[in-house]
Parts: sequence; structure tokens; C-alpha cells
Amino acid sequence: MNCRISSLDGVTYEAVVIGAGAVGCAAARELAGRGFKTLLVDRGDIGAGTSSRSSRMLYSGVGYLAPPFPLWQLPFRPVTMLRRFLYSRNIMHCRAELFRDMPDRLTKHRFHYPFRKGDRYPHWLVEFGFRMMETLCSRKVPLAFRRLSPAAAAKESDMVASLGGPVSSVGVFEEYMYAWPERICVDTALDAERRGATIRTYAKVSSIQQRGDGWEITLEDQAPGASGQARITTKSIVNAAGPWVDRVPGGGKAEKKRVLGRKGVNVMVRLPDTWRGQGLEAFSSKGETFYVFPWGDYHFVGPTELVVEEDPDNVGVLDTEVDYILGEANLLFPELALTRGNVLHAWCGVRPMSTTDGETVSLPVRAIQDPRKPGLITITGSYIMMHRHAGRLAARLVEKRLGRRKAPPKGMLRADGESDIREIVLKEHVVRLVDLIRRRLAVGLDPSLGRDQAEELSHVAAAAAGWSEARRQEELRHFEEDTSRVYQRVSG
Repeated sequence: MNCRISSLDGVTYEAVVIGAGAVGCAAARELAGRGFKTLLVDRGDIGAGTSSRSSRMLYSGVGYLAPPFPLWQLPFRPVTMLRRFLYSRNIMHCRAELFRDMPDRLTKHRFHYPFRKGDRYPHWLVEFGFRMMETLCSRKVPLAFRRLSPAAAAKESDMVASLGGPVSSVGVFEEYMYAWPERICVDTALDAERRGATIRTYAKVSSIQQRGDGWEITLEDQAPGASGQARITTKSIVNAAGPWVDRVPGGGKAEKKRVLGRKGVNVMVRLPDTWRGQGLEAFSSKGETFYVFPWGDYHFVGPTELVVEEDPDNVGVLDTEVDYILGEANLLFPELALTRGNVLHAWCGVRPMSTTDGETVSLPVRAIQDPRKPGLITITGSYIMMHRHAGRLAARLVEKRLGRRKAPPKGMLRADGESDIREIVLKEHVVRLVDLIRRRLAVGLDPSLGRDQAEELSHVAAAAAGWSEARRQEELRHFEEDTSRVYQRVSG
């Protein structure tokens, strides 16, 4: 259980990581694993921000090979294409690393890619991309790509058989999804703690100030009923606040924003039972990426692609976005005739896009450091799939500044989410009921989003944490409010 923030007052750390999403947890794990005295803080719970609102998919690097210019320019832009290949290769290596280290957190599915006349890219080029990634970069975690005739693919898949419009052929491949993305963050944070890191959730950074060759950070307690404060000092800071990196007070915001947010909306629907476990990737009528991803007995469909500059805290799902997604799904599968009445719920996340090097891109992941602010490192452009890679980038910069340390023994600590609930409450930094249901227990991902078991679990959590009956009731109210805010109902 979290101690009060005031207990940290006056403590000095070698590295402080701000943001306990996937990247921040990985950075803390990597730093602690290299022997640095490390503190991981977040204004909320572990994995409660962008990491909990992802597409839940491990993407192959194929999509990132696509050139952002007309194909006739390919011979004249070899450096750009080399960079894209190297980035795509890195993605495939990260994919293989996650499969190797956390296979129990991944689920394998069959995916389809319909080739149509008039597609943005030649079909042979897309197939070449799949086969090149698999041959050169897969590290024995195959994509198992096949290209079939529409008739042959339809025999294998009712989903393909329901595709509308002329389809010239269908790519079939294997890909992985996160069975539980929030738990990946929790597992990684707990492993950082096992390696020596200190974790404080519900600890808001209210200011960062340079002090000589180091930094002073002021933290404010955000836990219910708490009002403490602490000032800590450190030689290095890793700002891993995702789309909020430019909003951390004193967090190194330059004259120009380092990230812009790209809002992605997803809509959960129930599709035919024979489609269960199957997915599809295609392009929308706008020429943007569009997918139908499996999730238990359901599928979620999306995303939207909209650049937003407002605070990600204030970004929600709009009816027009739901209508757009349903319309695109109906273009792909005319017989579905989906309406808002078919929507279980919808959610959105804001993905941080790097704005460095004079362009705004979703890639690559960067660890940047302003020469005027030594020791203040900002991670931009990352997401769950590359969280280990991003953590290593940050740790190398800290190591370059502070020198090497004697590393403690390594090893990944995995929690199966099925341990005694009392032990989870006491040992896994559970502060609020929503932390337990959504990010420590798998029930938070079921169709009811944990509502069916909230009452029962609130009694267990109250007994373990010593909550009063008034606090238990408040936690139930907060859980429902937070669930309704993140997973929005759609009006019919």
C-alpha cells in the first residue's frame, strides 16, 4: 500500500521517472535494473492514462514502411526509406521481445488484409513488405503471411466471406494482441520495485526547478483524504508523461511543443459468433488505417485519426466519431448494418506524436535532452509495443550522465492477477477501488467492465485497506464515474 507523500520529503534520488504508463514503468525498471536509486511517480494509478486506452495490438513493422510521399519519388529518397526500414525492423524486434518475455500476456489471432482495386499502394509492394519483415526481422516470431484468392479466403473465414465490394485477393497473417495491457504496466512497475525502485502513485508533480547541477521536484499527494507534500532532489529526470509531457510544470517544455496528440476512438460491438477471434486491417474511405479487432466475444472497431491540441484529460468520444466508425464498418461489411444501438461502449486515447526534427510523426520513439537543462530527459512518440525500447533509451542517457552502477540481479516478476485479492490491495499500490478492478484484476475488461463484481470487491478492498463504510461507498461512486468517463455509453 502506498505510504504518504510526506515520507519522501528531503530524500535524494539518482533518477526520478514521471508517468507510470508503459514507458515510464519500463524506464523505472531499466534504471533500477542498472543500479540507480530510482523513484517512479504518477498523479494517478499505474497504467491509468494512454496505456489503458490503446488499440491493444502488436503491430508488425509493415505499416511503417509505407512512404509518406508518391511512389515515384522512392529512388530519390533512399535515406528516408532506410530510416523507415530500420524503424520497422526495431518494431519487429520489440514484437519478438514481448512474445519471448510475456507470452502469457498476449493472445494470437488470425488477421485479414483485403486487397482491392485502386488501393493506395500496389499489392505486390504490400506483400513484399510483409515477406521482407518476416524474413529479415521477425526473430522466429512469424507473421505467417499468405495471400489467397477471395474464394479460398472466404472458405477459411466467414468474416472475409462477408466483405462487400470487389476484393482481388486477401492477405492472411498471424498477429498478437495484449490480453491485458493495464496489467503489463503493473507487472513492469512491480518488477522495477523488486529491483529497488520506489513507487508513489497519486503523487502529482507541481513544480520542477533546477538546483545547481541537479533538480528539485515538488510532489503533492492526490490520494483521497490526503494533503501532504514533499520536496525531493535528483540528478536526472525522465519525463514519460506521454501526451502530457509538455504539461508537466517545469518539465522542460521548449518554445515549440515536443508532442502533439493524435486522438483515436474505438467502438465495441458484438459481431457474428463465427467471426470470434478473427481480425481485419484495411483502409477507410479517407485512406486512413481502419481495423476490426477481436476482444473475447466482441470486436472493437476504429480508429479515428484526429490531431488534438487540448488537454488529453478533456478529450472524449463524439457522436460524429462513432457514426463515422460505424459507417466505415458498414462499407466493409454491408450486411452488418450497424447502428448506435449495436454499440456496447466506446473509448478514446490520445497518442503522443513527436514534433522534433521539423515534422510531426508517430515514429520514431525518441529520448531527447535539452542541452540547457542537463539531466532532464523527455520520451516522445512512444506506445506500449516499444515500451522496453523507450525505457532503454532513457536509461542510457541517465547512465551517460551519471556513469554506470553495479546492477542488482535481474528477472521479470509476473503477477497472474489471480492472487489473493487482499494481498493485491496491500502489495500492489492499490489506492482506489478502480485501481483494483480495472488494472489489477481481469474483471475490469469483461463486458460489464467490472460493474457486476464492484460491490463484492469493494467489501474485500475495504477490509484489507481499512476503509470506513463512507469511504467504501465513495469508492463505488468514484468507480462508476470513472468507468462512465473512460468507457462511454452511446445514445441510440
